[in-house]
Amino acid sequence: MAISGSQRQTLRAIVDTFAPATELGEERVPAGSEAGALEAIEEAVASAPRTFDRQQFGLVLSALGGRAATAIAGGGFRRFAALDQQQRERVLLSWADSPLPQRRAVFQALRKAALTMTYLAPGASGQNPRWDVIGYPGPPMDAPKQPHPLRTLPVDGDTDLSCDVVVVGSGAGGGTAAGVLTAAGLDVILVEAGGYFAESDFNGAELEGLKNLYLGAGGIGSDDNSIGLLAGSCLGGGTVINYTTSFRTPDEVRQEWAGLGSAGHASPDYAAAMDAVCERLGVNYEHSAPGSRDALMKSGLDALGWHADFMPRNVRGCNQGERCGFCGYGCPLGAKQSTLKTWINDAAEAGARLLVDTFVTRVMIKRGAAQGIEGQHRASGSRIRVRARAVVSAAGALHTPALLRRSGLRNSAIGSNLRLHPATAVWGVVDERLDPWNGTLQAVYSDQHRDLDGQGYGLKYETAPVQPSILVGFGPWRSGRQHLEMMREISHTAVIGVLLRDKGSGEVRTARDGMPVVRYHLSDEDIAHARVGIEGAAKILEAAGAQRIFTSHSKMVDTHGPVRVEELMRRADAAGFGPAQVGWYSFHIMGSARMGSHPTSSATDPTGQTWEARDLVVCDGSAFPTSSGVNPMISIESTAYMNAQALATRLT
Repeated sequence: MAISGSQRQTLRAIVDTFAPATELGEERVPAGSEAGALEAIEEAVASAPRTFDRQQFGLVLSALGGRAATAIAGGGFRRFAALDQQQRERVLLSWADSPLPQRRAVFQALRKAALTMTYLAPGASGQNPRWDVIGYPGPPMDAPKQPHPLRTLPVDGDTDLSCDVVVVGSGAGGGTAAGVLTAAGLDVILVEAGGYFAESDFNGAELEGLKNLYLGAGGIGSDDNSIGLLAGSCLGGGTVINYTTSFRTPDEVRQEWAGLGSAGHASPDYAAAMDAVCERLGVNYEHSAPGSRDALMKSGLDALGWHADFMPRNVRGCNQGERCGFCGYGCPLGAKQSTLKTWINDAAEAGARLLVDTFVTRVMIKRGAAQGIEGQHRASGSRIRVRARAVVSAAGALHTPALLRRSGLRNSAIGSNLRLHPATAVWGVVDERLDPWNGTLQAVYSDQHRDLDGQGYGLKYETAPVQPSILVGFGPWRSGRQHLEMMREISHTAVIGVLLRDKGSGEVRTARDGMPVVRYHLSDEDIAHARVGIEGAAKILEAAGAQRIFTSHSKMVDTHGPVRVEELMRRADAAGFGPAQVGWYSFHIMGSARMGSHPTSSATDPTGQTWEARDLVVCDGSAFPTSSGVNPMISIESTAYMNAQALATRLT
């Protein structure tokens, strides 16, 4: 869908309201449209996989460009683009603060698009013109280009292949399953919807990294835009972009899952699987030197007398220096032990074939058994068919349920019980320069509030590198000037993430076009836990000496030193915790095709095999009966290891 001239005019006005040209003394800060944001947004919309999303974006621009929408928002009976900066800001804030969640959702979608592209677009010179203004040096220089070490299958036209097992998805679940199945002597074809990128492609550039490595270029979210959803989409999947945090599944979670019908999770087989996974990934505590962010958080935790510990990480030879903080866009040193470096490499050396840029449309099922897959090669449009004795679905907790539905499965548990580990952030501004984009990805965590209900549901405190896209994603916008001032403090800003173990759940519905649609709202109990976490994060930052603290609410919730957390929380309560009132993201998407003991309450049996089709096995985070409560990579790989071993035993 091409954006019309009037829609482009409205889009330019929206972008330049969020990020206006600003005079700072003798320096002029260019507007978002001058930084290349307009073209970057248009490109992102044009490449969106769903026609529905492209059409919706056009409808929003047309509605906002009309006089009626401006009049309703108090801007008079004029088009949005005809208003001055102050008037346009008032119109946008009326949407941000609307009692209607749908209007708040539109505001959040426009805010994220405009500001993300304003600070990520390369600009005419290749260097974003706002980086110097905010004191951000940009990513490290490019690594020398090297040949990719793995060989992928070429696709020159319609292609028919055959094997023992075809694995759909190559992240923590699919990559591990491919390694296990190939080691068992089976002929495996691994199919990945994303492309193949390796160390020499990982330059830390945010926009390029999002486009190449993230599902939907990092721009997807729940249907009401209240929660952003981040997942990998490349060979190696989420293990290429994750923060290397490698917690084993807690014993109490394993027992809970067993009680819900997934007996294997409490078995010695699963314990052995975790041992094997941690050994292959080189999980250790020797690469957890705190950078400036983590050191600040630990000082606050220590001052409060709260729990603090060091992260286990799946790295070998990590230098924990400048480049480490950019590894959310791939590790250029090859230190991160992703499935690309481990299980997929093992499988390829043993003869597995790798097929990338291929979207699987359905599993072929005949006489109640999986017999292969059909898909389409993205670049060429060629049809792909792989005949196999068994199929592993490891497309992630968004696309696995959609794939099962497109393949004709009707079990009511498919798509239900979605868990997201919703994460929000609290920010602290300190006197000393932190350069929070550098240093170890994550080195320190706190379990001070991990159990708030006596049943193992609570939260974790973690920190993360702060590049512009992170602060833009969570930080509040109340005016162009306020937001620019917030961004100018980025080098002195620390973040504490509040990661919930969600007790409530959502669902993944499959739309008419066969694509997944997420519906999710935090339960009242999870909101209560979130409030504890926001207050706790503020106390940590206060104890660490922050001079200013602010939350990720849409309304401005902040306090200046001497910091008073009680006042901050009064403002937070007044701002609300409803949909699109707080900045939430999910980095851990789980549970939408869960394992269990009965088809009325689960999508698969205790070995991951679907109830409706033999030899169709789920091996990703969607198999979790509930949320893991810890960063789930080890839990996903261990579940895939166990389920793939069971499949290999049946087939051999």
